[in-house]
Amino acid sequence: MSTKTQKQRFDKTINLLKNEAMGIITSMPNIFQQLDPNLKKLIQSTKTALFDPASAVYTNRDLNLNQILLVGFDMDYTLANYYRQPMEQLQYQLTVEYLVKNKGYPAGIRQLAYDPDLIIRGLVVDRKHGHLLKLDTHDRIWRAMYGRHQLSIEEAAALYANQKIRLGSAQYSSLDSLFAMPEACLYCNLIDYFEERHRKSLSLSPVEPILDQIDHNRIINTAKLFDDVRQSMDAIHSDGSLKSIITQDMPTYINADPDIALTLHKLRAAGKKLFLLTNSYWSYSNCIMSFILGDKLPDYPTWQSYFDMIIVGASKPSFFVDQKPFFEVDTKSHAHMNDQVSSIAVNDAHFDRQKIYLGGNLFDFERMAQCRGEQILYVGDHIYGDIVLSKKESLWRTCLVVEELQSEIEFSIKYARGLNRAVQSDAKRLALDDEIGQRRAILTHIDAALKNSNLKPKQIEPLFEIAKDLRQGIEKSQNSLRKLDEKSFLFQDELERQFHAVWGRLFREQSQLSRFGAQVTYYACIYTSNLTNLLQYSSKHIFRASGDLMSHDIALLNTTQLAKKKYPSR
Repeated sequence: MSTKTQKQRFDKTINLLKNEAMGIITSMPNIFQQLDPNLKKLIQSTKTALFDPASAVYTNRDLNLNQILLVGFDMDYTLANYYRQPMEQLQYQLTVEYLVKNKGYPAGIRQLAYDPDLIIRGLVVDRKHGHLLKLDTHDRIWRAMYGRHQLSIEEAAALYANQKIRLGSAQYSSLDSLFAMPEACLYCNLIDYFEERHRKSLSLSPVEPILDQIDHNRIINTAKLFDDVRQSMDAIHSDGSLKSIITQDMPTYINADPDIALTLHKLRAAGKKLFLLTNSYWSYSNCIMSFILGDKLPDYPTWQSYFDMIIVGASKPSFFVDQKPFFEVDTKSHAHMNDQVSSIAVNDAHFDRQKIYLGGNLFDFERMAQCRGEQILYVGDHIYGDIVLSKKESLWRTCLVVEELQSEIEFSIKYARGLNRAVQSDAKRLALDDEIGQRRAILTHIDAALKNSNLKPKQIEPLFEIAKDLRQGIEKSQNSLRKLDEKSFLFQDELERQFHAVWGRLFREQSQLSRFGAQVTYYACIYTSNLTNLLQYSSKHIFRASGDLMSHDIALLNTTQLAKKKYPSR
């Protein structure tokens, strides 16, 4: 046997062993002892990797993988991991060209550079005012930007004071996916561009100014600007211009991680059926999936071999709520946009592994797949299109892939001392609030007693002294609280900016969950930074969530701990 062949077999063995849970391997001691020493060393070293926080799978709701019969996957940013810098730069440039050639925008916008670090996921666009907003779980605005200018908290508060942020209205639009990052950056750049022209009294065409209803000044039509950018971005995705460039140079734009194939194989080997559910059409899906999975494992002659059902052009999120029919795709037509299809009789149909399907809906899918509800796990990256509606409209279990989670965790480890200090500062603020509240409660009782005409003079004087002490204590604590609030806010704001110079942490805003963090918590049963992180877990693994605690639960927990210290024998 040649040295090259030996190395190939050794590497293959290593890859297979890396993808088995430690519990399975170490439960077979005889086999384990017979392994080559280098292999045993490799297996033993994976114990630490299993607990690497940046590549772990996190749980919001208990999920038993052994009870999952059918696992589905989105394609873009789930199976197909795009290299973000070249991918977003390409989308940005093509959108600029579309605006110039098809929307009448000035050629000067070609000079506006893409900034990959300007935007984070989960922001909300106020189309009417042109602001990008970061909200918390209660829709409170923490950070805002107009163009590339960050608004102060006071400016944002003045603009949105006593206003209900109605995210379902046409005024607001969410930036839920990674595809929206170049769109938002271009929007900010264009606002600055046209503001500069406005100051110089130059033409604002095609974004004609409108009259502001509050101060009656002429302002840029930021709603039209946003709509033009979004329509242009959608156009380069749908007209084939973006996809044709990607498919001609896939190594530049896509990471063909071999562990994707191993992850799918491991799930299939555990007896689970797999399906692909993507909004992309057949011709593009076929190119991308062939690049990712083709010739990766000898047991799978084509990428289609990994899947029991393949659905393209699914039109998510409407797939989960509408009643669009399924069609069979003519895979020989090589259509680049809307695939040529033929209708099928759904009532009597079952999915055929040899066929490709287009469109469809949730109800017919479950009937044709002969699997439904909590037997199905769907893995995707789009918080709304893949996760929120699938969870709202079905009993499917959900796994959200959040690429940014890895860096967020790494930063959290790096700045652990600062984060711990922020938590301690919050605890001090709560303690001061409680102290002030308790003093006020006692003072209320004393004031009520002093109004009692039955009190004797010798009883009144001590009460006056106590009331005086309480008021002084309240004033002192309030001063301490104000100073602590100011110091704490500045410290936490500085800490947030270590994660992102403008927007802070993705999942949080100081002590609150961000809107995106809340969505992940509410709708994703499990979440992780990469699909391949599932390789670290047995196919029978039970993901268990930590218990949900309400405010009074925490208070009772603290009381119980205090009681144990005071009365250790009880």
